[in-house]
Amino acid sequence: MRAAAIPLAFLALALAACDSAPVVTFADASITLPDDPIELPAGPEPGRTAVLENCTACHSPSTMLQQPKVSREKWEGIARKMIEVYKAPVDPQAIGPIADYMVHVQASQPPR
Repeated sequence: MRAAAIPLAFLALALAACDSAPVVTFADASITLPDDPIELPAGPEPGRTAVLENCTACHSPSTMLQQPKVSREKWEGIARKMIEVYKAPVDPQAIGPIADYMVHVQASQPPR
């Protein structure tokens, strides 16, 4: 027990010799995000409407349109993941139309 007290006493002495950290004062800050000028392009309905109603609360049009081209099945999986993992309030009946719309839009985009 006494052997443990020596290192603790040394540690206490070393900490007592340390300077205290300077006081940090935080200032208020704000940023203004630019508007997302990109609109969702026309596409098959009810898919475009399903995307507008279920996806744009969290995802900007430009973000959605910059995703890698994937299959309809992959888009269905992405929509299910949003519902199951992230608890997105997406109507499960909208999964098919969302996938159809995203595949259509991606097919009509020029290659990057």
